[in-house]
Amino acid sequence: MKDNSKLISEAPKGRDRLKWMGPAIIWMISSIATGELIFTPRIASLYGYTVLWTIVLAIFLKTLLAIEIGRYSVVTGSTLLDGIKTLPGPRNWGVWLIIVPQFFVAVASIVGVSGAASSAIILVVPGGFQFWAIVLLLISITLVFFGKYRAVELISIVMALVITAALVISALLIFPGIGTLAAGLIPSLPPDVNFSELLPWLGFMMSGAAGLIWYSYWLVTRGYGAAYYRFKGDREAPASESDEMEFGDIVETDPLDTSNITPEEKKHLHSWISTMTFSTIFAGSIVLILLISLLILGAQLLGPLRLVPEGPAVTAVLSELLGGIWGIAGAALMIVAAFFAFWTSIIASLDGWTRMLGRGTIMILSQFKSTGKYLSMRFYRYLYLIGLMGIIPIIFIILRPRPVEFLIIGGIIEAIHIPVVAFSVLYLNWKTLPHDFRPSKIVTILTAAVGLFFMTFAAYYIYIELLGL
Repeated sequence: MKDNSKLISEAPKGRDRLKWMGPAIIWMISSIATGELIFTPRIASLYGYTVLWTIVLAIFLKTLLAIEIGRYSVVTGSTLLDGIKTLPGPRNWGVWLIIVPQFFVAVASIVGVSGAASSAIILVVPGGFQFWAIVLLLISITLVFFGKYRAVELISIVMALVITAALVISALLIFPGIGTLAAGLIPSLPPDVNFSELLPWLGFMMSGAAGLIWYSYWLVTRGYGAAYYRFKGDREAPASESDEMEFGDIVETDPLDTSNITPEEKKHLHSWISTMTFSTIFAGSIVLILLISLLILGAQLLGPLRLVPEGPAVTAVLSELLGGIWGIAGAALMIVAAFFAFWTSIIASLDGWTRMLGRGTIMILSQFKSTGKYLSMRFYRYLYLIGLMGIIPIIFIILRPRPVEFLIIGGIIEAIHIPVVAFSVLYLNWKTLPHDFRPSKIVTILTAAVGLFFMTFAAYYIYIELLGL
């Protein structure tokens, strides 16, 4: 039996906290290419500032939900999907409920972001839209297969920071005034609102259901809190970002039993929760600033011209966000930054979904007592990487080259799926965590509000758009 006291180390303090912000930064960067960079200018062009209140509310609620997911992973050392497996009722029903819809979201999102990345390339090099979408997808699959995508991530992080700064500065230059923004904080919906546009934006904003689950994976692999319990043997936790755990290093054990840990260990875990909360709030704040900037630029520059990002012209339209202020140089910067944002999103999606779907498949098959090499995580990762997220998206890229259309489909499913994640983590944190680590009653109520908020929008969408009532 492992000695827990050797597996929960002291949390970082002061500036050392910055070394542990990787999961939050990756989570933030991975969301920029969908909910932020594509859908926000699109919504702004269609509805102006009337939807500002939804941005503020959605970011607040999703940041809160991410913190509660982080709380579970920090205290137990387990991913959210591992926790969902333990929900009472028929075996693995929660895993089925998470995994099955994500097969559709994975395909739709890969088709969408591959097409969006291609829309940037065709502006600067010869070749057709479908050709470059397929080439980029194949390159990305190869990089993920061999695990050689660190350089792309680093370049993309730099470009994300540069484009965020450029967009914020540009928005300040054409700032419409406090009164205009304040009017958008009053909860109301445009009279001509199309929920097929609004719901995917809310679904992907900051991150969808899948991204929230991935966040728990990134916290565990980084070694937050009780994640040390999932190391092989008594190996020490990684000391730096470059020494992250791989999923092969994680021991398939039950969540760490925190009921018998020492007062000092409890103090360490509380400090880890504080570190995770700080980094999550920081990431959410950056995304909120970026979203408001994109809303301003979309409303001021795209709205009057009635331009919306769609089809092979996605990046061409987005280039107007900076090109309309800084000219050719601004447009060029936007094209380059958009390309890396979309490319990073492809890689992050391939990596995240293959891990989540692979782990979920193993959980489900274990229910039927399947054994042998076909329960290997590596086997299912490669199967989904090449088949589900390779061959199938390529077919759709060839047959229907409309990236935003596929992202809308994926975003709608994500928005409908978020209540499942919210109510799952609500139950797990309140019922399975020791009393000392449970969220307060206010936080519990707010977590329930996340589920209710997205349930309301999803129900209204089904009622109005699908049923036509």
